[in-house]
Amino acid sequence: MGKITTEARRRPRAAQLLLSLALRALNTVQRSALIQILSAFKSVATATMEVELFTLPTRLRLRQRAQITIVNLLTLPWDHPIQGVLLRARRRRDNGGNGSGPRFPLAEAMKTMSLEQFSGLETINPKPTAPWKLPAFKEIDINPDREKARKNAASLLANPHQVVYSDALGHDNHLGAAAVVLDRNQNIVVSRKMAIGPMAHWSIHIAELIGVYYAISLALKIFHQNGQSTRPGAGEAITILSDSKSAIQAIKNPRNTSGQRVIEAINQSAYELDSRGIPLRLQWIPGHCDDPGNDAADCLAKAAVGPTKIHPFCRPVSREKAAIRRQILKEWEDEWKTSNKGTHLRRIDTKLPAIRSRRLYQSLPRNRAYLLTQLRTGHSWLATHGKALRHREDDKCECGAKETVVHILIDCPRLTTERQRLRKEAGDAFGNVSLMLGAKGQGITSSSAPGGILDAVLDFAEASQRFCSRGPKDPQQQNPRQRPTTGP
Repeated sequence: MGKITTEARRRPRAAQLLLSLALRALNTVQRSALIQILSAFKSVATATMEVELFTLPTRLRLRQRAQITIVNLLTLPWDHPIQGVLLRARRRRDNGGNGSGPRFPLAEAMKTMSLEQFSGLETINPKPTAPWKLPAFKEIDINPDREKARKNAASLLANPHQVVYSDALGHDNHLGAAAVVLDRNQNIVVSRKMAIGPMAHWSIHIAELIGVYYAISLALKIFHQNGQSTRPGAGEAITILSDSKSAIQAIKNPRNTSGQRVIEAINQSAYELDSRGIPLRLQWIPGHCDDPGNDAADCLAKAAVGPTKIHPFCRPVSREKAAIRRQILKEWEDEWKTSNKGTHLRRIDTKLPAIRSRRLYQSLPRNRAYLLTQLRTGHSWLATHGKALRHREDDKCECGAKETVVHILIDCPRLTTERQRLRKEAGDAFGNVSLMLGAKGQGITSSSAPGGILDAVLDFAEASQRFCSRGPKDPQQQNPRQRPTTGP
C-alpha cells in the first residue's frame, strides 16, 4: 500500500518535470530565433530580446493561448460534445484534486482563470450557414465612393418615411446606440435609444449591429403608421442607413465569429418583416457628412450612453479575448519593470514592451539591424561591453574617455567629421539618445522625421567603425570569436 502511495505521489512530480523540460526546450528555440532575427550578440538576455521584438515569453504565450482556447470552447452550444469534457475539467479545477491522481491539462489551465467572469458570454454556433438560404435584405449597398454614398443617402430624403437611421457611439468608456426616423421637416417622428454597456465588455462594432437591430423594429412601426398593406410583396422597401461599413459587411457575409447572435437576430427580424410584405434595404452612409438623419442618430446614441445594458444580447467573446491579452501584457510589463536584465535598453526606452520597437526592425536589412541591436541593447563591440565580458582589460575609447554608446554618438572628438551629417539630420533631437534610437514618450519631441533620424544614426554607426570587430586582421592572430562581420 505504501509503495502504491509513493508511486502516486511521484506522478505529478514527473509530469511537472516533463512540463519544465518542454518549456525549457521551447525557450531555447525562441531564443535562437530572436538572436537570428535581431542579429544580436549571444550575451544578450532572452528577456531583453523578447521585449525588443515585442515577443511574449514562452510561458506567457502558452498561457494566453490556453486561456483563449478555453474561452472559445465555452462559447460552443450546450449540446456540443465538448461540453461534457469542460464540465469534468471545471469540477477538477474547483475541487483542486487530491494531489495523487493524474493531472488533467484542461483543468490545470482553468486554474489560471476566473471562469466566473465568463458567465453571460455569447454562444457561437460552429455550423455554417446554409448556402441555399435566401438573403434577408432585398439589397445591401456599400458604395466605396464617399461622395457618391452621401448623395445616394441624400436622395432618400424625398421619402423620409421610408428611411431609418442607426448609429452607435462611445463616450466615457461606455457605449450607446440609437435608431431614428425623421419627417420632411427633419423633425424626429419616432426613435429608440439604448445603453450598450461598458467598453470593457462591448465593442463599437457590436453596438453598431445592435443599432441596426433596433432600426428594424422602427421600420415595422413606421410601416404600420403609414397604413400600408401587410400582404407579402405589397410594401415598398424601407432603407436602413448605417455609417458602419464593418457592421454592414458582417451582415452581408455572416460568419461563425463574435457577434454571430446579433447578426442572426438582425437577419431573423428582416425575414419576418419580408414575410409580412415589408422588404428591407441596408445602405452605408458616410459618418459626419452633415446628414440630418445621421446627426440625429448620433446625438441620440450619445444620450443613451450608460454603464448598464438594456438589450437582450450576451457579451461578445472578442472583448473577453482582448481582456485576456491585456492581462497577459500587464503581467509581462510588471515582470520587465522588476527584472534586472536589459538595464541599457531600459534607459534608452522607458515605454517598453511595445509593438513600436519591433517595427523599428521591419524594414532594416540584416547588417543595419545588427547595428541597431548593438545601440539599443548595449551588447556591442565597444570597450565597455568587452571589459564586462573580460575580453578587454580597459573600457577606454581611442580618445581616452569611457567608450559607451552615448559617448560614440554624442561626444567622441575622433568622430567629429562623421557626426556632422548626424547632427544635421537629427536637428533638435541631437543630444537625446533615446529619441535618436527610436524611443517615444521621453518628454522631448522633434521636428525631424523619426525614420530619418534613425537612418542617420545607423549611417553614423557604420561610418564610425566602432560597432564591428577591431581585432587583428591576420587570420592566424585573430580570435575566432571576434572575426570581422556584419552579423553576429
